[in-house]
Amino acid sequence: MQKAKLNAQIRSTHSKSELKQIRRTGQIAASVYGHGFESMSISVDAAELAAAVRTEAGLHALIDMSVDDAPKTASGVVVIKQIQKDPVSRRLLHVDFQRVLMTEKLSTETPIELVGAAIGVHEGGVLEHVMRSLHVRCLPDQIPSHIDLDVSDLDIGHALHVSDLPLPAGVEPLAQPDEVVVAVRQPTIHVEVAAEEAALAEGAPEVTGEQPSAAEQ
Repeated sequence: MQKAKLNAQIRSTHSKSELKQIRRTGQIAASVYGHGFESMSISVDAAELAAAVRTEAGLHALIDMSVDDAPKTASGVVVIKQIQKDPVSRRLLHVDFQRVLMTEKLSTETPIELVGAAIGVHEGGVLEHVMRSLHVRCLPDQIPSHIDLDVSDLDIGHALHVSDLPLPAGVEPLAQPDEVVVAVRQPTIHVEVAAEEAALAEGAPEVTGEQPSAAEQ
């Protein structure tokens, strides 16, 4: 997997005014940690970060980070561990980077994407995508950007499990093999209203002819 390049600058303070200034200059507040190093507050260029993850690996991209005006040991290969976005504008607010060693396995999460149209859906079943991402363990350069799962042969009442996922070599799932990933369920038929109407009809008196008037009773 090819590494993307990203330059970073040290942040000295965490004040709101500094964060606003960082954003005005096209930077994003971030931190980097891992492998015995204390967490370091940094900022990165938003455009450079966007370019770094605009690859097939996406947010799982390996990034060769260099930190200006910092010891050489502060630089190295990192991955994106967490991102924070504004809940309204969805603007990127903060990124956590984790240092990694290319020879050491790490744990991460990768999305599961369904491929094909399930037979059971054509027969009236309901497709339930139960597990949308999978926790895996592997070397940094083996992290899959996503996992494709073919559901074409999935019939009503059948399911595919973690053990059915086509994982690349070297990628170990951190979930139980029998956990359901996707299933096709029988459609739910709402019969409560029909049953109530039938019960009311059975209990109602039969009406034949005209009802007697008050004088005749």
